[in-house]
Amino acid sequence: MSSRLVMLLLLLLAFMLLPGLTQAQQTRYISDELALDMRSGPGNQYRIQQMVPAGTPVTALEDSQGWTRVQLSGGREGWVLTRLLTDTPSARSQLDRVQQNASQLQARNEELTVDLEEARQRLSMLETALTETTSERDTLGRQVEQAQQGLQLHDENQEMRKQVIDLQREIQDLTHEIDRLQDRNDQRWFLVGGFVLFFGLLLGLILPKLGWRRRNSWSSGSL
Repeated sequence: MSSRLVMLLLLLLAFMLLPGLTQAQQTRYISDELALDMRSGPGNQYRIQQMVPAGTPVTALEDSQGWTRVQLSGGREGWVLTRLLTDTPSARSQLDRVQQNASQLQARNEELTVDLEEARQRLSMLETALTETTSERDTLGRQVEQAQQGLQLHDENQEMRKQVIDLQREIQDLTHEIDRLQDRNDQRWFLVGGFVLFFGLLLGLILPKLGWRRRNSWSSGSL
């Protein structure tokens, strides 16, 4: 046998084995049924090992005559109907994940609301301090005008002016911080609303089909 023929046979064998290799260790998910029978062999005549809940991730090991041998996260193996497996997580599990994310966003939004309220209180205190300092500055200014040798009063007036400038800068920084917190708060509310609307529409499209699939599955099982 020539080396070229041997090489051709090896390539042909590799292509024949390739589908089995790509199929092994593939992660799939139990579809949106109440529960799925996992049997000891590829057929209804084999005993039921356990019931696998909907949305459970499994590792697909091999396919045979409409059945797939799968492995659970705990290591247990069994056979389930291939048509009841999906390549993506179920809509129910995705909705649970979205609700969890929405709860986290809600908690973060509440934290930002508290931060925003604290910043507003600090701003109010600074505005009060600014009003008092401005009043003291004006009083000192009048005293400086009345006292020709009021050098000391002039120094105090300058110090008050400096305090006013510092307070104005701090108020400006706090105003920017409040605006930033308000923007983040609005964005998170927008995200929460978007998540709820999207998956509400998704469930509205999927759940009626799931009910039809259950009735169809029960009908075929009774036959």
